[in-house]
Amino acid sequence: MTKKVLLVIVEGQTEQIILEDFLDEHFAESTIRFDVQREDILTKWDAKKRIPNIKNSVSRVIHNYLEKYKFLAKDLSAVIHITDADGCFIAPEFVKINADIEQNLYYTEGAIFVKTEKRKEQIEQRNEMKANNVKTLLANDHFSIDRLKVPYQLFYFATNLEHVLWNERNEVATEKMLKADEFMENLSGSIKEYLLEFLHVDPSLPYREKMKESWSYLTKGCNSLQRSTNVPLLFDMITSNPQK
Repeated sequence: MTKKVLLVIVEGQTEQIILEDFLDEHFAESTIRFDVQREDILTKWDAKKRIPNIKNSVSRVIHNYLEKYKFLAKDLSAVIHITDADGCFIAPEFVKINADIEQNLYYTEGAIFVKTEKRKEQIEQRNEMKANNVKTLLANDHFSIDRLKVPYQLFYFATNLEHVLWNERNEVATEKMLKADEFMENLSGSIKEYLLEFLHVDPSLPYREKMKESWSYLTKGCNSLQRSTNVPLLFDMITSNPQK
């Protein structure tokens, strides 16, 4: 029997580096395929500088992948989507101006720092856009692709993947892949075991309640700037959606 495809949509290649081997090993009944966007589709404006419909954006990503690699909707077992939280749920007063910072955008435990008032407005708009898009996607547990319902779930790293893995919120882009490789080489246990340390939910809850609690945690105060993730729950999602 032909294996079903588990499609994992990610922002960058570092997510693929840390998750691919584990997924391949533990879910051998699926063909694991990563679709690296090299951008954050939850904060991407359209060509006319308007906020696009995020459900249409995700659906387009899925359709484009199927078309590019000659798969059909019936070949998909599920779609997993992983995003960086980027502090998107903090209140506007926690986006602060500091002209002395070296980077144009600097994340801390309690604030996002920018250099100018204009940049502050841009980040506030970005945060509002991303937070609203997250809420829209969380309301959907599937996408209708060619009239077939394909299970879907959004997961997060906060503040970002590098923050969770090696406690650096403001990693230089050119260093990310090298450090991800080094991290995996030095990891003594499994990546799932490591990430569980940063999952702030009651472990006794069923999967769906854990998902709700993990996202509820992220939306409170400055938690979207804290070191947390619900990515370990993707393994529960896969298990709860057996291949047909």
